[in-house]
Amino acid sequence: SRQLLRAASASRRETATPERLLTLRTFASKTWYEEKYERDFKRKKRERIYTGRKGDDSLKVQLVQWYPGHIAKAERLLKEKLKAVDVVLELRDARIPFSTAHPDLKSWIGNKPKILVLNRVDMISKSDLRQLETWFASNGEEVVGTNGQTGQGVPKLTRRAISVSSDVNEKRAAKGLLPREVRAAVIGFPNVGKSAIINRLLKRKACESANIPGVTRQLRWIKAGDGLYVLDAPGVLPSSLEDQRAAQNLAICNDIGKASYLESTIASLFIERIRELPSSEAIMRALEKRYKISAENISGEEFVHELSDKLFNGHIETAGARILRDYGKGSLGKFALELPPS
Repeated sequence: SRQLLRAASASRRETATPERLLTLRTFASKTWYEEKYERDFKRKKRERIYTGRKGDDSLKVQLVQWYPGHIAKAERLLKEKLKAVDVVLELRDARIPFSTAHPDLKSWIGNKPKILVLNRVDMISKSDLRQLETWFASNGEEVVGTNGQTGQGVPKLTRRAISVSSDVNEKRAAKGLLPREVRAAVIGFPNVGKSAIINRLLKRKACESANIPGVTRQLRWIKAGDGLYVLDAPGVLPSSLEDQRAAQNLAICNDIGKASYLESTIASLFIERIRELPSSEAIMRALEKRYKISAENISGEEFVHELSDKLFNGHIETAGARILRDYGKGSLGKFALELPPS
């Protein structure tokens, strides 16, 4: 055994050549984002899609981890639990209220009453919120705007949830049964703020909450004071999503796992999305002021490259992550990426 140990030690000394040490130093100098790129994308086929713009080199969002196993299991359990639910609270990200709409939810809940909750209203302008509320209300939706961090809109949401389910106890009284608590299910995509809203409904921290997808992984009933029980469910995603624009919007707002995309590519698309908005000029001026880069006559991809050269020694993934993080923190202004069709 001693001879084997000596041989192993000698082998390690032999392999520690200057070339190998240089390779190790080079790898260590990479940022976390470059390492992630090597790990997650080096051997995966990336498919190009084009939006028709000159010079557009955007990459398709990878769906390799789009539908994790815990979400598939949660969806099966959720469908069973929904049979006992009186009202559904559907949470969407107010910045992308159409991309965070689950296509199968209507078939799951049938005729049960539903309240559409636009969360993170603090991240969009009041003008954008009014447009969205008016449009959804005109399409027969019961809408409440909320901010899970401050509790804005949550008392109104509680009152609405109990009021739309009042017929439950009326029917029970007609049968000679005692009244019971209203059962509400909180449903939505990952990272749209479900846990934060539930904690506000309960007026205590009962659910772990973080600005990353996939924190909640189990279904459970929680008593939210007198008259209301809440079903906390993990974020549910469609098993497949062919709409790449919606997938890219989810990536911009950090509503899907980061292993599914390159942040530099998504940041480039984010800048192109801004240019399509009615308030694009004001938003682009804010970007130029923050990063000290002129966005005139350059593509989103070129903007990200210039930022990487200016601040991050050419590390483009770090530059893309910085832009997306700044948007998530509200540092680029308050605006929705999706507005109602005109």
